[in-house]
Amino acid sequence: MVYYIRFLKPPKLDTKTGNTRALITITTDLGDDFYPANLTLYAVIITDYREEPMTEWHTVLWKKGMRTAWIELGKLPSRGPKFMRLLVSTQCTEVADTVLLNDLPEILSARSDTFGWDDPQAGNKIERRYKTAQGEGRSIYEETGESIARHIWDAGIALAAFLSDIVLYPPPTSHLAMTLTRTTPLGPKILELGSGCGIVGLEIAHLCPTSDVLLTDLPEAMAIMDYNVSKAKKSSGTGKITTATLDWDHALPELIKQGQCDLVMVSDCIYNSDSIPALVKTLAAVIERPPAALVVVAMKVRHDSEAVFFELMAKAGLIKAENYAIPLPDQQRADTEQALEAVDVYVFRKKKEERADQS
Repeated sequence: MVYYIRFLKPPKLDTKTGNTRALITITTDLGDDFYPANLTLYAVIITDYREEPMTEWHTVLWKKGMRTAWIELGKLPSRGPKFMRLLVSTQCTEVADTVLLNDLPEILSARSDTFGWDDPQAGNKIERRYKTAQGEGRSIYEETGESIARHIWDAGIALAAFLSDIVLYPPPTSHLAMTLTRTTPLGPKILELGSGCGIVGLEIAHLCPTSDVLLTDLPEAMAIMDYNVSKAKKSSGTGKITTATLDWDHALPELIKQGQCDLVMVSDCIYNSDSIPALVKTLAAVIERPPAALVVVAMKVRHDSEAVFFELMAKAGLIKAENYAIPLPDQQRADTEQALEAVDVYVFRKKKEERADQS
């Protein structure tokens, strides 16, 4: 599994002493477990614009059984840059994490929100910087609070790596690869359900510059999603990106009901079995008009109750067309030769007879 360095108490600069203090944890995407082994972390304060180190690298010892760790850095010069960040990583480097299909990071580093002498308390956002197989740097923000809707999840990380790889090395028989790599003037129209921070939808927008990507989620996730979308739009070479609120328990909004899409993306959205019927109902409604649309689901199985998802998909006339397994890193399991956890990526399509009836 992937572990995430998170700020429980964002950095705060003591304007009298020049010291900076923060409280961190290393936890899972659901926040239900903590990193279980001894580990050396490295922390440094960098400038916001050039990542120029403002302090020496500071080591932080994370010991087996810990749930939190304090970081204290200083002393900062009183005439330093206006905006600074605290970077915490498993490596003594400012380089972004490498997120590859067969080499996902076990622990994701974190950059705090900005702070400085005029505003000594950092905000509630965490920046994750990473590089996929495409080699280009990516950036995604999440929030420091406990709402899992505003964090990135294992399946989102794995799916972003998978999409990058499949576009770079498209399997000749994959309908998903053909959709993502088509060279027509109008790229694929993509809808993502349960987008959260938007890591998957934004990855597609980077990979397919002519794409039209719509990210959706519940109202509580919209602020961080819109923040990431606004950041992405400032980059050149991305597809069209829009956002909308979508509750699976309600009727489809006209924006989605009247539109058509080539792909529907879902990642880590079936961990709560109570929401699965509404999700499947929404998926069936979304692809009712364009029978050739594909549904891509990335999931890390957490409970046996999630099996009902496949039963309901079959009843809705959606069958598995492609299936991929992405191993998740786990040094503890590897050392004891246990089987690694994985994120499974399923590509669904309508049954051929149903597609024929609607053609």
